This record gives sequence, C-alpha cells and structure tokens, in this order.
Amino acid sequence: MKKAKILENKRIKMTKLYDAAYELFTSNGVHNTVIDDIVKSAGVAKGTFYLYCKDKYDLVNKIIIRKSSTILNNAMKAVEKKKTEENFDFVQCVIYFADYLIEYFKKDKKLLELIYRNLSWELYEKVMHYEEMETAREAFIENFIHAGGNSLAAKYRLYLIVSMVGSVCYSSLVLNIPYKIDDVKEELYRSIKQILA
Repeated sequence: MKKAKILENKRIKMTKLYDAAYELFTSNGVHNTVIDDIVKSAGVAKGTFYLYCKDKYDLVNKIIIRKSSTILNNAMKAVEKKKTEENFDFVQCVIYFADYLIEYFKKDKKLLELIYRNLSWELYEKVMHYEEMETAREAFIENFIHAGGNSLAAKYRLYLIVSMVGSVCYSSLVLNIPYKIDDVKEELYRSIKQILA
C-alpha cells in the first residue's frame, strides 16, 4: 500500500512537471523557459525536477515522445476502426493516418511547432520505438512487405511519409507559407501514394 502511494505521488509530480513545462514551452518557447519557471509553475522543488530530467532539453524530448506517441497511437486506433468499417486497403489506411494527423495539428498548432522545431533523428527513432508506436510501426512494415516491398524500404518510406507530412503541416499551419494545408492535401496524398507504390 505504501509503495503504491509513493508511485502515485511520483506520477503526480511527473505529470505536473510535464504539464507545466508543456504550457511554458508552447507559450514562451523552449529557449525562453528556464527550469525555475517550470518548477514554480508545477509547484514542485527544483530537486524533484532533477530526479526525473537531466535538463530542460531532456524534458522537451520526454514531452515530445509522450505527446507524439499518444497522437500516433490515437491515429492508429482511428485507422483500425476505419479499416474495419470501410474495408480500407493499406494505401487508404496510410492516407487516412496522414489525414488524421493533419486534422489534429490544425487544432493544436502549438504542439506541432514544439515537435517540429525539436525533432531530431534520434528523437524520431525513440518515438518510433516507443511502446505505443511499436505495433503501428510493425503493422506498416508488415503491410508494406505484403504489398511486395522489403522491411528496409518500409522503414525508409515510413520515415519519408512522417517527415513529409510533418514538414508540410509545419509550413502550412505554423508558418502559413507557401500554401494553406487544405489546398495542398490532395497533392500530399498523391505523393504518399507514389512513395508507397
């Protein structure tokens, strides 16, 4: 019972840190946010911060992994539901997945900006291997192989699709250049189909 209480207190403190940091990072920017601001906003001691994070960039990465994996996992659940309801093939599922992300980021541009500005190859790999994403990644690779490809090409193409969707969303939704997202969506989907061919 006591151990469960300790674990619950840890979870609460971590959640407070993540939530406070996310709000500060998305409103003030990562570079303009200091650890003192985060702990003050979270209502925790500075030592507590260092129990969970090496520095604020470690916290940024943890937030990105957590938020990205949740979004991607929800997108995969939506795809599975749609696949069952409408008997989508692999390409239709990937397009629906991209569309889910676009519609999500239309509503949460601040998260898109935080992810896109701080996403490195190393962090991309961590997100793709995060527990919630493992099933989705493996399903993509299996479907790609079933369609006649190989696992290495599947990994490359998944990376290209995620990068392309992220880049187009960031340019169109955050920077508002060069085109509105709804004006280029069909071309984006056509490009995804060509990548998967």
